[in-house]
Amino acid sequence: MKLSDIQARCDRVPFFRHLGFSVTEANDTHFVARMPFEQRHIGNPVLDTYHGGIIASFMEIIASLTVLDDLESPPPKPINLTVDYLRPGLPGTLNTRATVSRKGRRMASVETIAWLEDEGKPVAKGLFHFLLV
Repeated sequence: MKLSDIQARCDRVPFFRHLGFSVTEANDTHFVARMPFEQRHIGNPVLDTYHGGIIASFMEIIASLTVLDDLESPPPKPINLTVDYLRPGLPGTLNTRATVSRKGRRMASVETIAWLEDEGKPVAKGLFHFLLV
């Protein structure tokens, strides 16, 4: 899958366009994406930080992309997700890496990490399970 084709599929979804992210790396085992900070992403106006739901949604979207067989496949159905928030999502470009940990015929498990400047200091980590249809 080419990055331009992946981005084109994402740009067809209104919520994905609202988030304003771009996929920067994609292969069979992992995807990486980045999302610049916008006022509409703020969850705490006092601290000026990302909303937790925005972070979790961004991670889920990138995780779901990693398990697609091709761009014509229907989106996988989320079965279960766990998100651990590790530090505040301060203003800045949020990066997410999603890595397939297991993919079978019916189910897939994907680990995610979200960070701002240093991948070694994650903002959040997630584990997503999808039903493949």
